[in-house]
Amino acid sequence: MTVSADQQAALEKPIVRVVYFVSFNFAGGVGRFSTFNQPIEWDGANWLGVGAIASISEVTEEEGATSSALNFTLNAGDPQLLALAVGPVEEYRGRSAKMWMCPLDDAYRMIGSPEVCWRGIMDAVTVGVDGDKGSITLKCETSAYGLKRRPALRMNAAQQKKRHPEDTGFAYLSDLIANPSLWLSKKFQAQ
Repeated sequence: MTVSADQQAALEKPIVRVVYFVSFNFAGGVGRFSTFNQPIEWDGANWLGVGAIASISEVTEEEGATSSALNFTLNAGDPQLLALAVGPVEEYRGRSAKMWMCPLDDAYRMIGSPEVCWRGIMDAVTVGVDGDKGSITLKCETSAYGLKRRPALRMNAAQQKKRHPEDTGFAYLSDLIANPSLWLSKKFQAQ
């Protein structure tokens, strides 16, 4: 993340006011939220504030290809967010999420333009109730998360040849798929 000289000076002060902007690309449209105490206009869009994002877990940076999740706690009082949380996973899972950061001056105005500080994909949503308070936690992963998963169980001819050089069964696979043949007679299939 690259910050301007004015932003760096503000971040070095003992008391730092910061606003975070989070964009979730849901299947039904883009959700734009901020940690500011009121809606804020930025980048040609209105970013919902006033507690839409209750908290953001700590962003950690790891060496190598390890992945660390980022949890966004959203306001369960918003009916649209609650419907999203209990709805189908296709609405959010595997779709992109992005977070920007911008320091604020003493009058709560943005210093410069917000900078991207995190990117990833939405993974899982959990809804919790604690007493009379509810929360929606949206777990997001970085792109390194896909590297942790085991490869699919599919194989191709080159992989099979590498493991078993004498086996030629996969060499005929593309021809079998391209030219299907009838294995059972029509009379047998009609039974």
